[in-house]
Amino acid sequence: MIPIENKTNIHWFPGHMAKAMRLIQEQLKQVDAVLEVCDARAPLSTRNNELTDLLGEKKRIVAYNKSSLADDTITAKWTKYLMKTPDPFVFCDAMTHQGIKSLLTLLSQKRLVTKRYQRAARIMVLGFPNVGKSMLINTLTRSSGAKTENRPGVTRGNQWIRLSNELHMMDTPGILVPKIHRHEDAFVLAALGSIKETVFDKYALCLEILTFLKQRYPALLQTRYKLSDLTLSEEMLLSDIARNRGLLIKGGETDIDRASNMVFDEFKNGKIGKITLQLPPIKP
Repeated sequence: MIPIENKTNIHWFPGHMAKAMRLIQEQLKQVDAVLEVCDARAPLSTRNNELTDLLGEKKRIVAYNKSSLADDTITAKWTKYLMKTPDPFVFCDAMTHQGIKSLLTLLSQKRLVTKRYQRAARIMVLGFPNVGKSMLINTLTRSSGAKTENRPGVTRGNQWIRLSNELHMMDTPGILVPKIHRHEDAFVLAALGSIKETVFDKYALCLEILTFLKQRYPALLQTRYKLSDLTLSEEMLLSDIARNRGLLIKGGETDIDRASNMVFDEFKNGKIGKITLQLPPIKP
């Protein structure tokens, strides 16, 4: 288990996030729909279920970003599953532009984004930290052929971005939910970099990442770190990883702290291979 400290001890939901959430609630009145950006590697844990009550009748479109880092076979299963759920969605990647045209088409559909008054349709973009929200907006802007045009939002910290004459988007700060109840969600959000690193024990997280890789992606783990025996404990595997990468301290001992940081960074950034952390539920 990853020891994630209680929010009362460690600013799990810090003041700036609480303030951002209040501002989002206020500004929802000004928008016609919401684009929620999630991570394609964890479609469940990176969804903000607390938005449901806030949105009321406003449409929510979901972009599962970073799809080029996800396991293609499992993404296909998620696609089949999500087609039976109410929110329209796209698997896309801001870096490779995969799915960007499909997302632009979705955003331009009047049945989903019904503008009010004689103005451009307004879409608020929301998402947890590190899901690639701002990069996705920049990619959408370039792909639409519009010049990037940022102008201050009504509230400080948010930006209106002109995607086209008919569509404007509001970028918002990345926010987490106030409480994370399931350990699986805590592990996923920590492993993908959505949670501030001071909140959890990175060594413990690294051991759990190794457990996950041993169970689900043993070939990727073995190839990436040149490991010969995956039956070893996670602690021994981490030591072998440090030795194989030359992460040593005085006296030839393995530098476990550096090894933990390296495995965490490489997992988070997709360098180990195409990995998905969550399988779709049996029923939608």
